[in-house]
Amino acid sequence: MMCGTLSAYAVPLDQNHLLNYLDNYGNLDLRNKPFTGLPPGLEIKGNLNIANSPMKKLPDGIQILGSLDASNSALVKIAKSVTIRGYANLLGSKITNWPRGIKVGGYLNFTDTPLMRLPPRLKVKGDLSVIRTPLTELPDRLVVDGNLYIGGSKITTFPPNLTVKGNIYLGGNRISQWPTNLVLGGAVAP
Repeated sequence: MMCGTLSAYAVPLDQNHLLNYLDNYGNLDLRNKPFTGLPPGLEIKGNLNIANSPMKKLPDGIQILGSLDASNSALVKIAKSVTIRGYANLLGSKITNWPRGIKVGGYLNFTDTPLMRLPPRLKVKGDLSVIRTPLTELPDRLVVDGNLYIGGSKITTFPPNLTVKGNIYLGGNRISQWPTNLVLGGAVAP
């Protein structure tokens, strides 16, 4: 959980103070820090960790050459031009919409978020988790290179075209309509 005192001192992180939070590998660690924003167009050579921070937005042109950890953050919006070469862990964040055009090179974890919508033809290069979200449907032509986790979501039907190269974990969800064109590399677990 975010500490209430953090938001009392929250400010954007400027280019001059950025070096104070970078390590030798290019990782930018802002976990539990009071920063509310990053400079647009920033290239992060390693991972970006904004877990438990009051940061609500990742601005245009940010390139993360590693992974993003925004777990339990105030993150609501990611600009369409953001690139993440690794995974994106958004567990417990405030994300409601995942825009089309964001490039992610690994898994997408939306567990325990208020996620309402995913873009059409989404391709996930790892696992996709929408566990305990209010999401009611998956986009048509969704491709998941890993496993798909939907337990505790509001999903009761699958889109007409769905590709999951790993397993589908229903987590207790009952599916009333299955895809007419399902490509499944693994099994379905109730």
